[in-house]
Amino acid sequence: MPLNPSHITHLRGIRNGFAVFGVGPEQDRRYGLIDRNGEIVVEARFRYADYHWSDRQGTDLRYVKFHPTDSDSSYRLFDTQTGAWIHIGSNRRPEPIPGHDGLFLTFRQGLIGIADNDGRQVVPEIYGAIFRIGERFLVQDPRTGKFGIRTSEGETAVPCILAFDRIACDAGKVLARQTGEWFYVDAYGERTANRPAIALPGNVLGVNLYGDRICYYIPCREKLRGLDDRACGMLDAFGTELLPPIWFVINRLNGKYFSVGDAETFFCGLADSDGHTIISADAGVYTWIPIKENENLWIFGTDRNGSDLNYGMVRIGPDKEVQEVFPARFVYPHWLPDSETQGHGCIVLAQNRHREEALRCGIFSLNGEQLVPSEYDDILLGDDPDRIAVCKGGEWSFINPKNERTLF
Repeated sequence: MPLNPSHITHLRGIRNGFAVFGVGPEQDRRYGLIDRNGEIVVEARFRYADYHWSDRQGTDLRYVKFHPTDSDSSYRLFDTQTGAWIHIGSNRRPEPIPGHDGLFLTFRQGLIGIADNDGRQVVPEIYGAIFRIGERFLVQDPRTGKFGIRTSEGETAVPCILAFDRIACDAGKVLARQTGEWFYVDAYGERTANRPAIALPGNVLGVNLYGDRICYYIPCREKLRGLDDRACGMLDAFGTELLPPIWFVINRLNGKYFSVGDAETFFCGLADSDGHTIISADAGVYTWIPIKENENLWIFGTDRNGSDLNYGMVRIGPDKEVQEVFPARFVYPHWLPDSETQGHGCIVLAQNRHREEALRCGIFSLNGEQLVPSEYDDILLGDDPDRIAVCKGGEWSFINPKNERTLF
């Protein structure tokens, strides 16, 4: 049955051929799902619905979370690639596992397991934590704190006898500490043969693993501006220092660049993965947001209008030169995942001529050309260029990058 456009009070961009829609006033809105032709696939009976995402880049947007009540702890998942429900109970809060299609973390009474999309429990819910390690899973016994390894079929490869007192994980890589020594661990629970031990300080407070880069925190002599009394540095995969521990935070932005935060000013600089400064922290930038379609394009937020950030865009050239694409006079919809505001070689930006006016959104190319005028209350891109969701004066419809209405 086709959806009556006059009933729509909320709409998202098409993703994998489906779009979330809402009907009714905000305080009592109900959500469902339509296909790209406007046919109802899931009736609007859920209290809330949104695409499942676990980071800014929205890597898990294949699934839609449908909440039957106002509670965040209970939901069902719909797979937009297969057009089918995931048959795991809504109270088990299934979390898709990257790199393991059809497998989900499940939770029960504070313990974790793994189930498949048919609801079969592959790994029982008996563990305190589960991490990816190669093509397998590192599991932790909640009673002893020791680790073991299970396969993606649920078989026990290594019982919970690995006495690691600290671990850091990222995309299947595991860095562990045992008897004061840090080293990489393979999918069999053994020390990785071709990697040396990592010489981290003995007083290390925390470690974040970002691919082949290691960010670590150590105590700082004095607390700065109310921040935790710690400082952050970065090493490569062999323990060579790339960034000294003088920053209050170091965050990976994409495969090439990191942001480095200055504790005195709260400004963030931009450094490459080898620790070379691209844009210094004294440039007055508070936040960096990567453009997912081009790892050398960056949205930056700077304080040029009181307490509100103004956003612009720069391009990092082949010789690390910085070129302005947009001046810092826009509003970037930072409250949404980047996958809703970027795509098809476009970006959503908003602006207001006067501060008391409501924001008006438009669409710009990554070269700085305005494609859709700033006349909409809301724009959500999705992954279908002919089904960009827009709202104007409370009326929702789909358009394309030429600002032509394509549905509703």
